[in-house]
Amino acid sequence: MSDESEVPGAASTPTGGEASAPPGPAPADVHEYHRVHRILHVSDLVLTFIYWLFWVAIGPGHARWIHGFVGSGWLGLALAGLIMLGGMVLATLPLNFYGDYLIEKRFGLSNQTPGSWLVFQVKSWLVGAVLLGVVLGGLYGLLWYGGRLWGVWVWAGVMLLSIGLAKLFPLLILPIFYPSKPLDRPSISERLRGLAEGTGLTITGVFDLGLSKDTKKANAMLTGLGSTRRVYLSDTLLGAFTEEQIGVVFAHELGHHIHRHIWKGIGLGAVVMSVLVALVHWRLHVYQGRPAEWVGAVGALPQVFLLATLWPLVIAPITNAISRRFERQCDSDALRLTRDPEAYRGAFEMLGRMNMADPNPPLWEVIMFYDHPPISKRIAMAEQYAR
Repeated sequence: MSDESEVPGAASTPTGGEASAPPGPAPADVHEYHRVHRILHVSDLVLTFIYWLFWVAIGPGHARWIHGFVGSGWLGLALAGLIMLGGMVLATLPLNFYGDYLIEKRFGLSNQTPGSWLVFQVKSWLVGAVLLGVVLGGLYGLLWYGGRLWGVWVWAGVMLLSIGLAKLFPLLILPIFYPSKPLDRPSISERLRGLAEGTGLTITGVFDLGLSKDTKKANAMLTGLGSTRRVYLSDTLLGAFTEEQIGVVFAHELGHHIHRHIWKGIGLGAVVMSVLVALVHWRLHVYQGRPAEWVGAVGALPQVFLLATLWPLVIAPITNAISRRFERQCDSDALRLTRDPEAYRGAFEMLGRMNMADPNPPLWEVIMFYDHPPISKRIAMAEQYAR
């Protein structure tokens, strides 16, 4: 959960100096918004866990049933994946609609209609289906034909896919969901060019992301690798923040570039993925090199999905702590590069209002689900810097 990705109210477009801030939400509304989302998030995790336990309890019976219709292991795998993942989508759809659409509308954060929300979900399902199809096809192909080192090849394949997705995300995946264009604000571009000088990140890599078609929330991110490296500033952010505050946000994203956080994140993913691959290898190795016995291998698919659901949750306190450390480094860079603690404080206060962020969430929630520090801790950095 990121404070950047979680605001009510429209904002006027400033040209510099003081921004015309949207009225902040009442503390009671912020509390209620996060209380509801907290319940929905935990409910979704519990429902997902129960769903995969149900399939594990069924055992390989579903694969034997599929075998009665198809004689090919590849078709059997595709059909089993479609049935199970399609069922998962249907099981969680009411919670997703309530949390992602109805609650966002209730608190004035969403610009979507029911139709546009559904279109967004369909796009997400299709992109997810393609990626999962590649992963499952690679996993079972290597299991059946990859030899004794099939687990090593699975790990290597997943890492190559991760690097490829990081490279292609701004070119192929992000445009499916949001329009973007090069930033066309000369005065802001000049400010950002000065901040980027000497870092190796060119100002031509800064884009205006059309987030407002779906939400009133503000966001910014660094994505891509090498020639596709880009900084995205949402149009909602550009319309509400002063030029000084935009400079703070850009300097934060520069910090990710300076510290090579994308590559470090891929390295962290490699470690996390090695354990998950080892668990999957432990469960599937009995079917190594035996494609003719595909019923048993496909029958174990629910266990693979259960492991893929539980392991990230188990390791989340560690990965989130590392991510929060990365974000603190970037906040420190934002202060160092801009030397403007007032603009820094104003940027995060504005972000908190626009994203209806909980300034002081429960510690357990921060440990389990927050990959960014809470807003209050980020603002405290400005106060410490000023002192």
